[in-house]
Amino acid sequence: MGPRGATPSAAAGATEGPKMIDISQVSSLLQSLGVSGAAASKAAERAAGSSDAAGFLKQLQSSLAELASEKKSPADAASATSAASSHATKPAVQAPFESFEEFRAWEKGLGNTFAADYQAPDYVRAMGMCRMGGEAEAFGRYTFFKNHPECAIDYQAVRSGAPSQMPTDGSTLVKSDLSAMPTETASYYRKNPGALLMAEGFNMDPTLFKQRLDGKADIPTDANASEWLMQHKWTANGVVANDNRATLAQAPFRGLDGNGTSTYRLARMDPGTGALVDLDGRRYDPRTGDAAV
Repeated sequence: MGPRGATPSAAAGATEGPKMIDISQVSSLLQSLGVSGAAASKAAERAAGSSDAAGFLKQLQSSLAELASEKKSPADAASATSAASSHATKPAVQAPFESFEEFRAWEKGLGNTFAADYQAPDYVRAMGMCRMGGEAEAFGRYTFFKNHPECAIDYQAVRSGAPSQMPTDGSTLVKSDLSAMPTETASYYRKNPGALLMAEGFNMDPTLFKQRLDGKADIPTDANASEWLMQHKWTANGVVANDNRATLAQAPFRGLDGNGTSTYRLARMDPGTGALVDLDGRRYDPRTGDAAV
């Protein structure tokens, strides 16, 4: 899934004290959530000075809030709304290639000019392009853009310096079900999607994550706070044990409004054979694109 692969050591390090925090890992996570490189590095460096998990997470939360507080013009807001609506309705468009070989040629011919205020489109993070940049992952990129031709058209324009017409704020990347959260918590995350994505990125239950930030989480004194947040989830009937990493890995992208479960249609890897299974059920060698048995 891309942006969400924060390792336990990164989150657990927050409870061990600043010496255990890997600034580069935290910075990478923030950048995967759409924070600019400079801002991500600065936020990570500030958080590294925290003495415990709560201070570490609160500092990151504060940095995200500062970034989110930057007001957008009405035109920007209208554009974002239009982009989200357009993305959700999946307009019928033709991909600029018809085969894997044509995709290779198309990709090699893309420009390398990005807008000065470039922000990574959500789909780039959804497909894991921050990790899938090599030739070995080319077929994976092909299947994504083949199944999402509107993203291919947008990406082609983005690589020529145009701003993306798709969501870039991470709102379509949310996997948590806000309707299952306490009303106050859901309201908070709707206003602060970056904080929600950060909780998911650390494989922590968002409700318990916020309770921890607010100093209200009932975490056993002998437990590692970060690990406990990764292994438990809040429910209306009480806190229960749960492997949040596995849950998030298998969950669809619901989106902030909860209506985006079909926004990104992703081919899946068969762990038993290593084959890439496309949406139509056909199986391929993920490196060569050859049909697999």
